[in-house]
This record gives sequence, C-alpha cells and structure tokens, in this order.
Amino acid sequence: MKPRIVCLRSKDDFERVEVVLPEGFDYYFFPKYDEEQVARASVDADFILAPSPYHPVTAKIISSARSLKLIQMTGSGVDTVDLEAADRAKIPVANCPGQNSRAVAQLAFITIGALCRGILEADHETKSGNYSQVRRKLEKEGMYELENLSLGLLGLGYVGKEMARIGAFFGLKLYYYDVVRRHPEEERELEVTFTSFRDLLKISDIISLHLPINEETERLIGRAEFALMKPGAVFINTSRGAVVDQEALIEALKSKKLRGAALDAFDPEPVPADHPLLSVEEEVRKRLILTPHIGASTRQSFRRMFQEGINNVLRVVNGEKARYVVNLKQGY
Repeated sequence: MKPRIVCLRSKDDFERVEVVLPEGFDYYFFPKYDEEQVARASVDADFILAPSPYHPVTAKIISSARSLKLIQMTGSGVDTVDLEAADRAKIPVANCPGQNSRAVAQLAFITIGALCRGILEADHETKSGNYSQVRRKLEKEGMYELENLSLGLLGLGYVGKEMARIGAFFGLKLYYYDVVRRHPEEERELEVTFTSFRDLLKISDIISLHLPINEETERLIGRAEFALMKPGAVFINTSRGAVVDQEALIEALKSKKLRGAALDAFDPEPVPADHPLLSVEEEVRKRLILTPHIGASTRQSFRRMFQEGINNVLRVVNGEKARYVVNLKQGY
C-alpha cells in the first residue's frame, strides 16, 4: 500500500516552481481548505504537507489521523499547527527554516527604501498630474538614503541575519535584540550590536520585526512601545501580525509618530474586508504599504521550501528521523 500524503496546497503550486513530486505516494490535494474534508482524508494519512501561514492543522485533524508519521510545513512558521495535540499524539512537526529568509529580507528592504524615499506618495501624485507639487513636498519633508541610518532588528534568526547582511551593504548602523544573544564572533561577522529591547526601540530609525508568534511575542509592540520609538521612525513587520497591536500602529501613523510602515503579516489572515488597516484615511495610506503575506512567495523560495519538505518526507519513508522537528522536546 502506498504512503498517503495529504497536501494543503494545489498540485499546480508544485508544478509552477518545477518541483517534481516523487512517485510511489497517494496524494490528496486541498487547495480549498475544509477542516472536515481534511480530517476525513487524514484518517489513513502518513504525512501532512502544509503551508505555514494558512490552513490550520487542528486538533481535530491530528486526532483523526491513525497512522500519521510527520506534519511537514513548507515554510518556517508552525503557528498554524496545534502543537499540543501533536505532542499528545506523539507526531513530529517539522518546518523548513532558512529556505525563505533571503526572499523575506529582500521584500523588507524594498519596502524600507520605498518608505524612506516617499515612493508611494510620489507615484500617486505624479500619476495624478501633480509632478511639481509632490516633488517640492517630498524635498521639503526630507527623503533619506539608508547609509548611516540605524536599523533595529527584533529577532536575529535566519531572516534577521539576512537583513543584517543586506543592511551592512547599504551602510546602515545595525542593532539587534533577541532573547538569545549571539556569539561575539558572529556579531562581528554580521556587523551587529546587541542592545536591550527598549533601547533598540529608542535608537532605531528603522525597526524591522523577525519574530515567531508565541506567548512572549503576542502584542509585543503596542502603544507603550510605539511611544518609545524615534519621531519619524519607519516600522516593518514581515513576521506575524499578532506581534503588533494593529490599532496602536494606526494611531502611531495618524499622529505621524511613524514616518511610515510596511506590513506583510496581519491578524487575522486572510485580512477581512472590515479590517481597520483597510479603512485608514488617504494621508495615512500614502505612508502605509500592505502586502498579502508574500515575503516568502518567490519562485526560488517556493522551490527551496517545497523541495526541503519533500526531502524530509523521504527521510522518514527511508527510516531516518525528520530534520527540523520543533515539538516533542522530550525526545524524538
């Protein structure tokens, strides 16, 4: 009997990035998520292959599975998996760390440049026939090169390190805070300076979030934290939406405490039509970039993540242990 893979993606997703699915498996694809259908398909599943941002792997799905050997995420995040249920069932959950870090960091820097140079407003007003007016306005308000600005990185994991490498090229002064301080040799290599959480908020011209979502990081950035930031700071979140109090963010933009913000992650996702970020006034819109969680969504990144996920499945089929297991801390 062939091993069964329940995949919470479409087959086209793999074909689009030229990843060949290995033969010898029965595949069940769910491009449109339905918990009941996924749970029924998972009863005899050996593997679940799931994207990180969406399509939750719930306790119901996990408890329905009678022979599940691995829940494999095709991304770095695991917050859509009920890890407690997986622990109870003794099912390993694995991710693909680092495969999308370059793509996420590049998107973050694209948005940093756009906000520091007023690109959104310049584009809108030029297209509206206000070439001279917007040029004078932006020159008066000030546009900034990145060199010698201070970039504060909240989190120095795979993406944070890639941010540091790109930031060093642009001549930014690099600071970071992480719950685990890196070895001095690694700090020298990345040209980063460790500082406290509060001090990082105070000294950074640009603050970029690269954090997982957990009890410690949920709503980590709220009114008190925005109040500590420099007037005119630029705020970037390409991690998880729930790390930020989004109402407090809107207030910081309206008051012009922040020069601008770019978000590639929201709470909830997908973003509902009545989300407050979608109804801010025009003046704020010119300083706010919203993208639909596409930081990791390059062809190259998808290819790396899909292939690494499939490779992990093949490891288990061949009797090896999966790599990058994030649960079962008492031993796997």
